[in-house]
Amino acid sequence: MSKRLQITLYVIAAYLTVFGFLFLFLPNVAEKVLATSLPDAVLNMLYGQLSLTFAYTAFLAARGGDGLSKLSRVILALTTGHVVVFVYQLAKGMLNFAQAGPPLIINAIFTVLLFLFRKDIKE
Repeated sequence: MSKRLQITLYVIAAYLTVFGFLFLFLPNVAEKVLATSLPDAVLNMLYGQLSLTFAYTAFLAARGGDGLSKLSRVILALTTGHVVVFVYQLAKGMLNFAQAGPPLIINAIFTVLLFLFRKDIKE
């Protein structure tokens, strides 16, 4: 695994960990950071747990080993999915750019970096 891919995966793990903790333990802060209301406490906790699970997956992928290719592909699917969802929400007017723009840009960058750096992995 290239150092660039490893660093990208560690950064994604940190990013997902921060948002996982915000959704799970500090939803009021998450509302301010995301500039949107989060009225459903049950879904906030679920999304927080999912974010932390994917953070752990990114961490495992960054450490390398036998499952690197599959784990990094899962994280690529996650970031690509986020890009698609945020583009859709912007296009439909569900969110404005202040709400969807930052996570869209961040996930688009992660998607491009993962796509480029995964080429170094030997299947």
